Amino acid sequence: MVARRTCSSLTRLSVSAAMACGLGWPAYATAQGTAPPVAPAVPPVARDPQSQPPAPPVCTLDLRLPGKMSDIVSNVLLRAERKPGSDVRAFLKEAVEKYATGEDLRRAAADHFKIDQKRFEALVEQWRHINCKHAPIPGYAVPDAISDGANGEPRTPVPVCSFAADVTLHVVLHELGHAVIREFDLMVLGNEETMADAFATHMLTEHFPERAHAAIAARVTSLMIEADEVPRDQWSVRGEHDNDARRAYQIAALSIAADSQKYASVAEIVGMSEKDIRQARDYGADIHRAWRRTLSPLWMPAGKPSTEARFRADEATLAFVEAGEPSLRSTIESAIGRIDWHSQVTVEFVGGDGGAVWIRNARTIKVSGEYLRRFVAQGAKVGSTSSGRK
Repeated sequence: MVARRTCSSLTRLSVSAAMACGLGWPAYATAQGTAPPVAPAVPPVARDPQSQPPAPPVCTLDLRLPGKMSDIVSNVLLRAERKPGSDVRAFLKEAVEKYATGEDLRRAAADHFKIDQKRFEALVEQWRHINCKHAPIPGYAVPDAISDGANGEPRTPVPVCSFAADVTLHVVLHELGHAVIREFDLMVLGNEETMADAFATHMLTEHFPERAHAAIAARVTSLMIEADEVPRDQWSVRGEHDNDARRAYQIAALSIAADSQKYASVAEIVGMSEKDIRQARDYGADIHRAWRRTLSPLWMPAGKPSTEARFRADEATLAFVEAGEPSLRSTIESAIGRIDWHSQVTVEFVGGDGGAVWIRNARTIKVSGEYLRRFVAQGAKVGSTSSGRK
C-alpha cells in the first residue's frame, strides 16, 4: 500500500505533485516565490500587400503660387478658350510679377479675357494636373480633345500626308531650337530665327540621318513654294525672319556641309552652283562644329530619355502624327527626350488656327492643325503625298 502525500506543505511539493493536489500553476508558483511565466507574444499576422488598396497619388502642385497658376491658366486660355497666343503671353508675362497669389492671377485673367469667373475657375480645376508627373488621379482625364468654336463639334482630322509630316519635323525641330536657346541661356550673337533653322538642320543630319534627307528636302521645297507665291521684287528684307527663299538656301547649304553627296538633290532645289557648294562646305562645317560643341553638355546619357519631355496630340492631329514608320511622333519624342531639360518641356499638336510657336512661359511647342493643312496642300501641289524618303 502506497502512503498518501498530503498537500499541507506546498513549498516541498514538486510541480507534478502540486498539480495532483488540484493546485493550479499560479498558486504553486506563489508558494514557491516564483513568478508565473510570461506567455510568448503572438506575432502579428502579416497582411498580403496585394490585398492593400494602393495609396492615392499625391499632387504637390501649389496653385497659390502665381508662377504655377500661370502654367495652368496658359493651357486653359490657349487650348480650351483658343485665345491668341500673343495676347496670352503678353498678359501672363506681366501678371506673374504683378499678382501676389495664384488666385489673384486667375481672377485677373478671367476679367482680362472676359470669361465668367465661375466657369474659368472650373476650367482651371479641370486642367490643373495637365503638367503633373504623378500617377493618374482616379476620375481625372487629361482634356486633350478640343472642339471647334461655340458649336462644340469635334475638329476635322488633319489628313495623313508624308510630305507634310516631313516638313513638320523640321518645323518642330526649329521651335525646339528656340526652346534650347532660351531654356539653357545660349548666347544669341545673331538672328535667332537663323540659329533655330541651323539647329533643326544640324539635329537632322547629325542625330536622325535616316529621316534627314526627306525632312530637309520637304522643308526646302515648302519654303520655295511659299517664296514663289510672292513676286521676287516683293521678297521681304524686313522683320526677324529671312525671306523664304533665303531660308531655303541656308538650310540646303548646311545639309551640303554635312554630306555633299547625300544632299546633292537638296542643293538642286535651290539652284546651288558648284562654287556655292564648295563655299557651303567650308562655312557650314564651322556651324556644325559650333553646334556640336554647344550641345554636347546638354545631352542625356545614352539610352536614358529625359523624364521632363512630354508629347501631346488631340483628336484632330493624332492620326497625322502617328502615321508612318517611323512616325512623326516617335521621332519628335526621341529628339526632345535626348535633351537634359531642367524643367518640363512639351510638344503639343492641336487642331485649329495658328502656326508653330515656342511658348516660353508654358515651356511648350505648339503646332496647329491649320499649319499642318498648309503643308498637306503643298504636298498635293508637288504631285505626291511623299517627299521621296531616302
